Amino acid sequence: MKKPVRGFTLLELLVVITLIGLIAGIVAPRFINLGDRLSLKNQRLEVRQKLNGLPLLALRNGSALRIDAKGAPLQLPDGWRIVARTPVVYQSNGSCLGGEIEVWQGDSKRDSILLQPPFCQWRS
Repeated sequence: MKKPVRGFTLLELLVVITLIGLIAGIVAPRFINLGDRLSLKNQRLEVRQKLNGLPLLALRNGSALRIDAKGAPLQLPDGWRIVARTPVVYQSNGSCLGGEIEVWQGDSKRDSILLQPPFCQWRS
């Protein structure tokens, strides 16, 4: 009695490999964009944390800090800047009278934030 031959035919293997290639072609670009989006999100979070730390920085230094059209006194990630049309002043006691700032990345405006006294925190 002849044993049945087990295995896959060449045609079956080609069909499976083609399907895997199609699925990978659809999914791979999404993963590439995901990395860019996560990097941007992390940089934005870093900018927000540094801005929210300005009251403590002013209190520790014992001197006023100011955000104006020239920018903020912070080390921000490359390409990011914070500006204010009317100056926002963090007083030496850590309080702030409020104002509006704009957060820019390169040439594109990412956020416009209204800072509420007394601590002028960026809330989302």
